Amino acid sequence: MINQRRSKVIGFIIAEAVALGVLLIAGSFAVWGRWSDSTLAMSINILTIVAAVAVAIIPIAFFAITPIQPRSR
Repeated sequence: MINQRRSKVIGFIIAEAVALGVLLIAGSFAVWGRWSDSTLAMSINILTIVAAVAVAIIPIAFFAITPIQPRSR
């Protein structure tokens, strides 16, 4: 049980770190970049929004949804 909880927390930390990294990189490109191609600018803006949504949803996906455990006899 403890090993399962530890692997869940480690998975959460990895997923959240990746999402935060993508958010920071895409956000910095969106803020500091001067893109002449509007398609590229729109893609970076969309990536930033998707990363922000992922950062918000990952904790809910990992900890709010509890698995259904079988009954003990």
